[in-house]
Amino acid sequence: MTPDHATISGFLEQRAVDRPDALAFAFQNESLTYRELFEDAGRIGGMLLHDGVAAGDRVAIRMEAGLDLVRLFYALQRIGAVPCIFDPHVPEATTARRIAGIRPRRTLTEVPAAGPSAPLLPPAEDANAIAMLQLTSGTSGQPLAAVVLQRNVLASLQSSRDLLDPGPNDVLVGWVPPWHDLGLLRFILAPVCFGVPCHLIAPAVKTIPEWFATMSDVRGTITGAPDFAWRMATRLVDAGAVDLRSLRFATNGGEPVRASTIAAFESRFGLTGVLRPGYGLAEATLGVTSTRTGESLLVDERGNVSCGQPLKNVEVRIDDDQILVRGPAVFAGYFEDAEASQRVLRDGWLHTGDSGALDAAGNLYVLGRQRVMIKRGGVTWAPREIEEAAQSVSGVRLAAAVGIPSAQTDKIVVVVETAAAAEQDAASIRRMVRAAVLQAIGIAPDRVLVQEPRTIPRTSNGKIRHAVLRDQLIPEPAHGWPEDYVRSFSGVPEDFERGLQGEVEKRKKFS
Repeated sequence: MTPDHATISGFLEQRAVDRPDALAFAFQNESLTYRELFEDAGRIGGMLLHDGVAAGDRVAIRMEAGLDLVRLFYALQRIGAVPCIFDPHVPEATTARRIAGIRPRRTLTEVPAAGPSAPLLPPAEDANAIAMLQLTSGTSGQPLAAVVLQRNVLASLQSSRDLLDPGPNDVLVGWVPPWHDLGLLRFILAPVCFGVPCHLIAPAVKTIPEWFATMSDVRGTITGAPDFAWRMATRLVDAGAVDLRSLRFATNGGEPVRASTIAAFESRFGLTGVLRPGYGLAEATLGVTSTRTGESLLVDERGNVSCGQPLKNVEVRIDDDQILVRGPAVFAGYFEDAEASQRVLRDGWLHTGDSGALDAAGNLYVLGRQRVMIKRGGVTWAPREIEEAAQSVSGVRLAAAVGIPSAQTDKIVVVVETAAAAEQDAASIRRMVRAAVLQAIGIAPDRVLVQEPRTIPRTSNGKIRHAVLRDQLIPEPAHGWPEDYVRSFSGVPEDFERGLQGEVEKRKKFS
């Protein structure tokens, strides 16, 4: 990226000039050089112009990850239109509602076929133009469309450049989906900014072994994924079949980072200091803090992992346990939602809604979403602290902890999904989970609900939707939590298990 360009389109054009025949992207058996990407984006952009898409128009993209999505994203940049990428695996009815919310000029599910083309004029180098709409993760409810300006994107990429220090021998390998901010910023935009190749993998749990095999084959140096993906990799990938010694920086972010995940990764693959915890969110155009290369992993007395210090040109402070962020990469607000925008953008600071703490050296510890913190015994617990203990139990594949408010304190509910080959019965798993949580935090959960796989609600990126799970367990009454509810809650767990399973079946049918 050069300082002479103020837009994404500008630095794509620069790459087509200074590195025309260098590999830009590879996916499966197909590849794109910078020249090919620039020309393909121009050809597609001309057809979209002919079909009535103009600069500033919003365009919804709902298609699988791959090079066609890359071509289409950059085509929209070349004509100054505003892309918003939607997960193609979300049920069509749900996606249709979300797409309608941004009122797009066009919705594209594939690259337009060859046809008439309008002359392509260079877009204005306007740093204040909208670059894209980025959907938030939706961990606490429905995703919102974050308005990200060109200058926000370039500020984020400048911070990433300072963090990663990319060089001519670097190779990116991207597994995170491009409808996620980490997938889009780090593995679609950063490769062109840095001028280094990126090998893309179709995002799915079943392709985690392919992701690792690709890193081994192409000598990948930079990658990244949420914590759950690294946990899954320690179970799914044969360490003897891959050589990851070329890997120098692997971001671990997108959800609270577990020390046990990093320890398991380092032990299985023989790498130390490569898996780097970080914190970011769509409203900050991805990066906020990160552990740097060479820095020691910091873990506090309650097992919370440090996500490092703020990136270049980013400020972080804590106000009433909430993480606040300020900097040039912070977004412009939510699309046509002034009320929601005013809630999070106040006095020049982004109020993230995440709970965290800074140590004396400025290292950030992220606990999770404020509204899902569990208050018990005068102490606030992060769900991760309970989930990590529950997930250590044999036969548990995934755990989610929520607090159900009562008159005095939160009731702790732990929902666990059983592994396919679990040998223990549900009653045994309940007992072992209660014992593991009691040992970890000194308090036993009030209820442990044992469920089948894929019961716990998660975002399309794999993050647990704690608030949604809590609401599924028991709808919140209009006037608090009555004592008769607390008494019934302490009685018959089967009612709650049946209720949760019913919610799962409804979601499968109607979502």
